[in-house]
Formats: sequence, C-alpha cells, structure tokens
Amino acid sequence: MDEFGYTPRMQRIVAGSLGGRHLLALPKTAAGVRPSSSRVRGAIFDRLQHEVPDARVLDLFAGSGALAIEALSRGAAEAVLVEQQVSLTRFLDRQLGALDLLGRGAVVRADARGFLDRGLQGRAAFDLVLVDPPYAELDLYTEVLARLDAHGWLAPSAVVVLEYIKRRGQRPAIDIPPGLESEAIRDHGQTAIEFLRARDTNFHD
Repeated sequence: MDEFGYTPRMQRIVAGSLGGRHLLALPKTAAGVRPSSSRVRGAIFDRLQHEVPDARVLDLFAGSGALAIEALSRGAAEAVLVEQQVSLTRFLDRQLGALDLLGRGAVVRADARGFLDRGLQGRAAFDLVLVDPPYAELDLYTEVLARLDAHGWLAPSAVVVLEYIKRRGQRPAIDIPPGLESEAIRDHGQTAIEFLRARDTNFHD
C-alpha cells in the first residue's frame, strides 16, 4: 500500500459494453502509476452517464488507461490517451488491443503540458477531459487547466474532471481559469473528484 492508501490489484471495467472485463496488469517498469479505483471510476461516470455517449474524450495522464477505457465502455465515440512514460505507452497500445478498442482509442506519448501547448492540430475539441496527474505534483492541475482554457481544447459544454487527494479535508490550491467553473466536489475516502464545466452552459447536480 502506498502513502495514499492505494494497493495494486487487478483492475476491472465497471460498466458498459466491456463491464466486468479485466484490464491488463501494469508493467513493473511503470513508475508512479496510481490507477483510479473502480469505486471512483463508477462515481465519475455515473454522474456523467448522459454525457459520455458519443463524447470525444481526452485523458491527459493516462497511466493504466482505466479512466479512458471506462469512458469508451460506456459509449464514448473516441479517446486520446496522453502518457509520457515509454513503457506505459506501449502497455496502453496492448491494453486497447486486448479490448478491441484500437479503432476508438489513440495513445500519444507526450508530456501533458507540451501536448496541450501544440494546440489541436486539426483535431476536434473535446467533450470530456480527465485530469488525474500524480498527486504530489499539484502545479500540474493549474498548468493543465490554464492550457485547456487558453488553447481551444474544450468543446461547448465540455466537462473537465479532476481527481486529487485532500489534505486534512482541504482541497489543494488549484487555480480555475475564467473559462471554467466548479460544479461539484465528491469525496471518496481520501480521494476527491471535482467536476468543472465550460461556462457557456449550466450543469445541474
């Protein structure tokens, strides 16, 4: 068990067309990967159940790929998984292949900030963005949100989901840019999930 209470184990897809399927075991060479628990994934996608079908999904710190794959299982049209570790990008390609998702999922080896700085480069904007960096690197939340807001990555009414840990019950210092607003925070043990929405629409809890 690590300092955040995470114990490595075989991960399962919670629901959707692939519900119950196991994910591949992470490579031993992967460093600092903390897959979202099935409980947290279930909470995220149960809340967003009406928005995931046909959505374009961007997973900026893909790690095990569990979040993006859960979205694809629940009907997302496509997902881009951004990961900077070489061993993990190869693993993610195998993971998508094992689940017959290569036609809907694409793996990009890149640092999330550098990826966002390059702009869309012909891609369509995203409807759902998943932001779950290493908990210790708090600056990444603010830096990534600023880039998403400034560089046109978000489609109208896009949702951005943050996963982080609270310290003594307090939310970490994350600056939310003017183009986004916080709609809800849900606690699951030490883990918190925050849902942000592009300001051009309203999302009812």
